Amino acid sequence: MFAVQLARIIFVISFAFILNSCTTKEDKILIAVASNFEPTLSKILKDYKDSQNRMIHVTSASSGVLANQILNGAPVDLFLSADIEKTNIIYEKLNLSYKPKVYATGKLALWIPSIDNNGDCLSVLNNINSLAIANPETAPYGQFAQTILTENKIQPQKTVITSNAAQAYLYTHQNLANAGFVPYSMITKNDKGCIQIFSDESLQQAMIILTPKGKEIFDYLLSHSVQRLIQEDGYKITKQH
Repeated sequence: MFAVQLARIIFVISFAFILNSCTTKEDKILIAVASNFEPTLSKILKDYKDSQNRMIHVTSASSGVLANQILNGAPVDLFLSADIEKTNIIYEKLNLSYKPKVYATGKLALWIPSIDNNGDCLSVLNNINSLAIANPETAPYGQFAQTILTENKIQPQKTVITSNAAQAYLYTHQNLANAGFVPYSMITKNDKGCIQIFSDESLQQAMIILTPKGKEIFDYLLSHSVQRLIQEDGYKITKQH
């Protein structure tokens, strides 16, 4: 727990530093993105060319942490959350001009590297020593994972609470936990073991424009070619109107 708390403190300090440095010039765009989507966003931005040649800075954390930073005045141009709720709150509280828009729907995976893939990982979870999940209070993926545990009356011997969904994957991947509820989009072909996938509307991921500088990337993320890339990365997509 100390390591997770320390990571949160370091993130807040680092995020504040990045925000301060990014407000010194008008030729920069700051994107705040939920940790589960950061790898996909990195792929997308490799092929993105801003019309005004502005530099793009990306910062990643749990959706709850990022939303709190934005509501407390962080100068973010575009926010990509791992749910709809947080973007709706920001839209209403900050009285923004642009409404949130769903850009993807995530999938949650229960991953147990040490056992064969039988498709029903939940059935053996009570026998696993440690389980990594993202903090349910700040991370939508962690909240959905906690719901699954509660509904199935599963009580892991030890639950490792990580600060975001990407860290839950890293803890499982690096054997710091015996199993993990992780973003399915982060699972690679080299990740072996038991993998069970869960879908839910709570993982509809929305983004919101906070300043006009964020609109061009907002529109780009909804383009057909980018939506296809998002789908290839393990997300569900919604037909855009």
